[in-house]
Amino acid sequence: MATEEPEGTSTEDPFAEDPYDSGEEAPDPYESGTCLNGTLPDSTTAQEVSGVDEVSCSASDAHYQVIQTIPLTSDMSRCDANSATQYAFSYQYTLDGATLNEYVYCLIGLGSYAR
Repeated sequence: MATEEPEGTSTEDPFAEDPYDSGEEAPDPYESGTCLNGTLPDSTTAQEVSGVDEVSCSASDAHYQVIQTIPLTSDMSRCDANSATQYAFSYQYTLDGATLNEYVYCLIGLGSYAR
């Protein structure tokens, strides 16, 4: 025996779609052992950087290797506790200007980038 819903009601979930969902998932943070290319500024203060991407560690343009990932901070001085750190890199994932997550990466230089 089928039951009818009263007129004007719906079985669709009004919250099924997130109006703030951009359709893009936040990228996963870089893990220890990940290699990066590009050039990072030789600075302990935050600066905007572009052109730093994950690459194979055997690639000719692999300049840095992640040795530690520190979530929920942009304080690059947190890498001072890791004595192997040669470079620090901070990255924020944002949506419409709001920070969703942030990470600090402690890095070593590879090849001519090694210190």
